[in-house]
Amino acid sequence: MKIRSVLIVVILTATAAVTNAESPSEAKQCKSDLIGQTMGGRERCWKFQSADQIKELVIQNKREDGQKRVYSITVMLQDPRVPGKYKAEAQLVYEKVDGKAKITNVGLISITKIE
Repeated sequence: MKIRSVLIVVILTATAAVTNAESPSEAKQCKSDLIGQTMGGRERCWKFQSADQIKELVIQNKREDGQKRVYSITVMLQDPRVPGKYKAEAQLVYEKVDGKAKITNVGLISITKIE
């Protein structure tokens, strides 16, 4: 009976890990979609000018309904022209426009200088 319980727990854990794992291509797509976008406001903002500025992008969470997809991301940023590295948390909102998903909002949650 114990073996059966352990096996069920292992199967459920493996299934959850597979369904929650975001594909690297999804993170890569988010990275390329960010080019040309701006997040933040008057005091703290970042304009994504090239893919080279995005050193790392990790999808923390993803929610989806029929017309909208929302990603919670953590991103490491560095502009090669300016000293300093930044860590930011943001929400990307995609909506379907003409049958394709397009970024409609990049909401900055926090940005901190780490170097």
